[in-house]
Amino acid sequence: MRKAMVAAHTGCGIHPDNTMASFLEGIQIGADIVEVDVRVSQEGTPILLHDDSPYLRTHTYEQLNLPDIRHLIDMSYQTYEIATLEQVFRASETLGTNLNLDLKSADSIDPTVRLIRKFNAQKRVFITGCSDAITERYPDIQVMMNTPDELSPQQELRYKEFAESVCREAREQGYTGLNMNAPTCRKEMVEQAHALGLKVWVYTVNGRQDMERLLEIEVDAITTRKPEILIEILSVC
Repeated sequence: MRKAMVAAHTGCGIHPDNTMASFLEGIQIGADIVEVDVRVSQEGTPILLHDDSPYLRTHTYEQLNLPDIRHLIDMSYQTYEIATLEQVFRASETLGTNLNLDLKSADSIDPTVRLIRKFNAQKRVFITGCSDAITERYPDIQVMMNTPDELSPQQELRYKEFAESVCREAREQGYTGLNMNAPTCRKEMVEQAHALGLKVWVYTVNGRQDMERLLEIEVDAITTRKPEILIEILSVC
């Protein structure tokens, strides 16, 4: 059986999503990959943030991180500073931790690529989320193609043809693999992807039975807020 990588979703521990404390929890628990969400401030600094905010278009990172401003972005920032993507790279560099950077906007692409190259991290960084033309513009960057969140009735009925079409598109467009909502991932998709040299990642899986099903069909990585459960399962496989 192919051994899947454990991908710790941001917020996998006691600390709020997209904080440095949360990111470090993912590393400390022993995950192979740690996932964070990325947006950019007004001057183009990539920061860890899931939801959009109008302040991103009017404030620099330094301004956003002021105590009287940052809590307007999210209440968790009353206690925690806004983390930058560069801090993530520096914290993970010596450990070689793999990163899943979920880009939330097109304007985050170029500054994120610059950081990947600055840290020579092309082999340990994978892009998900907003991936517009990255494979064409930056062929040295690993990008996972996002597949539909839900299956249409037609895709349900003719899943094998759907899998062939998705995998063919990913291969032709230079993607490293597929990033799938777990309920849409079936054995036919994984087999077709692997036959074309593509990886299959699934998200966000927190239940033991769902993890076991996905391990059985040999996905390559499982993103979870409960990495300790997945690590336990893998330890006895």
